[in-house]
Amino acid sequence: MYQKPVHGRGTLQQADLSRIVLGNEYDVQRMLFSLIRPIFPDARVEIYVDGGYKSYRYDIILDAYDTIIEVKCSRPSMKERELTEQVGSDSYHYKAKYIYFFIYDKDKVIANVDAFCKTYSQTLETHDKQIETVVIQPISI
Repeated sequence: MYQKPVHGRGTLQQADLSRIVLGNEYDVQRMLFSLIRPIFPDARVEIYVDGGYKSYRYDIILDAYDTIIEVKCSRPSMKERELTEQVGSDSYHYKAKYIYFFIYDKDKVIANVDAFCKTYSQTLETHDKQIETVVIQPISI
């Protein structure tokens, strides 16, 4: 949406796009859910499940596909280590065959996006899980 200048015949102007600001994880989740819901009408958002010791909140769940989408958004006080710990913990605790991590790294805390995605995208045969990680960092045009 931001990688190219707006088309001259479009009704959106560059100034319109600059007013859209994703400030935190809830903003990113709302935007992502609005894109997913028309394709997957049964998608649900912010579902709490009992994990035995404590409950967990799934950001977006697609029950029919045994899929969880976990949304993360960096913040100025976050370090890359904290983000990796969250992803590792969620990977272990979430009970679904397919887990997708959608990370909006607005503060660019991830030093090497390609290596991060490769490390946190894997198939865990012992837990019957497939994990994919997508990281988006903001750009300027």
